[in-house]
Amino acid sequence: MPEQEHIFQAQRAWAEKSLFTLRSFLPLMAPVGGYAWGNAERRTIGELASATARASESALLLCAYGQLWDAEVLVRSVLEGTLKFAYLLQSHETFAVRHREYSQDLFELALLKDHQKAVSLLAATSDPDAPDWQPIRDRLLPDDERDQLKQSMTPAARRDLERRWGFTGLVGELERSNDPLFRHIGATAFAYAMASHIQHVDAIGSSIPLERDLRGEERRETIQMAHVGRLAGDPLRFMFLRLAVGYRFTGADRSPLVEVKAAIDREAAQFQQAYREWMTTEYPDADFYTGPSPE
Repeated sequence: MPEQEHIFQAQRAWAEKSLFTLRSFLPLMAPVGGYAWGNAERRTIGELASATARASESALLLCAYGQLWDAEVLVRSVLEGTLKFAYLLQSHETFAVRHREYSQDLFELALLKDHQKAVSLLAATSDPDAPDWQPIRDRLLPDDERDQLKQSMTPAARRDLERRWGFTGLVGELERSNDPLFRHIGATAFAYAMASHIQHVDAIGSSIPLERDLRGEERRETIQMAHVGRLAGDPLRFMFLRLAVGYRFTGADRSPLVEVKAAIDREAAQFQQAYREWMTTEYPDADFYTGPSPE
């Protein structure tokens, strides 16, 4: 067998198995979709659920072909979408305000930012009125609408809104709420930060993949399998969180979640074994705990 071919086959098998498991969970979102939402609310929840599921599938397909670093960026997106989904549906008491902030206030703020970027792009062209630039001109806001959006919120209020809906703000709010569904949600910050290094191609993000490639074969292969195990497992865990939050909010029967959790645990067992094999290779003199992973 060619060098590393067994690794390629194993990571593809793991990723494909997780993909099929994820797809088997998708119909379970039906009670959330069928809840008595208003039209705008149904659209918002549906779009978030669709976006996170789509990015999850894309990440797993990248894992199947060994593109783990690119998958990291998509799993980061799945995490952020899951946090927004959870924050929206955390409580009936806060839902209306949070829905308005997400679907209207942040949307309008994004329109203003896109308008300014379109202005800058058109200003850099020799003929901004040319037919080829019509799609960009379509992103421009009418003067009265732009002025109205600018006046609808102070700069300080805009900054606060973006802070609260950013990753750090969402994690902090969910963690401080003492909601049992979000116990230890702050632990996701490390993987999110590492994926951010990759996405932004800073000095850490550009060096990590090459450093791995330069390792010896055993160290490289064991960490590769531990890495694909986490990436294949995270979309399943994030899907479970979306289901748990959605079922609680809608009052749906939560008994199907027992089997969802059991299926994820079965998948995770092989991922945990790969992690232990990497740890034994990387730290051969350490005395590691070999029992079940903490919940």
